[in-house]
Amino acid sequence: MKIKRQTIFLIAGLLLLAVSGFLFSRRAIPVSSQSQAVALSDWIYRSGGNLNVMVTYPEKLETGRKNLITVAYEADDALESVLADGVVFDLQLDMLKTVIQPQKRMLIPVESGRKTFVWEVEPFNAGFSEASISMALGDKSLSGNYAITTQQKIDFSMEIAESTAATRGELSTWGFICLGGGLLSLLAAYLLNKKKPPVKKRK
Repeated sequence: MKIKRQTIFLIAGLLLLAVSGFLFSRRAIPVSSQSQAVALSDWIYRSGGNLNVMVTYPEKLETGRKNLITVAYEADDALESVLADGVVFDLQLDMLKTVIQPQKRMLIPVESGRKTFVWEVEPFNAGFSEASISMALGDKSLSGNYAITTQQKIDFSMEIAESTAATRGELSTWGFICLGGGLLSLLAAYLLNKKKPPVKKRK
């Protein structure tokens, strides 16, 4: 009886490990994305510098999920020389039928070095979505009470698909559950094998 139980645990453990490997490989598949780059010139202090901006967005969104739009930005040397006086990165994402977090308009003080900001967007319905990101530089007096004065604008469109597959977070969770279950099953098979009585030799 113990030999049968050992075999069951061994097979179950190997199957669970195989499933966990499949789930982790599915999680690792990268989401196809597009990028666009622009430069915002310093018209405030006329330093001759620029804020270099790279916007990365997925080619396809899924309903009911938080999809990420990433904005990476960095001041060049000339612009860095006036950051102490106060430079604000003003950007606004416009996208219909979509929940945008933390909010569509952001006023971000520019600091030295490469920085990243992420919008989470969750569309309502499947189809196609037109989106635009308006960007500008301002000083510390810049207020969100007034409409953005656009210096650069990035337009793009994305397909919106109905969400069917598990999210990357869910794949990770189930992957770890299967991995743990597989290791426990193999451990149980090993312990049962150690407890198995030795075969008596015939005289």
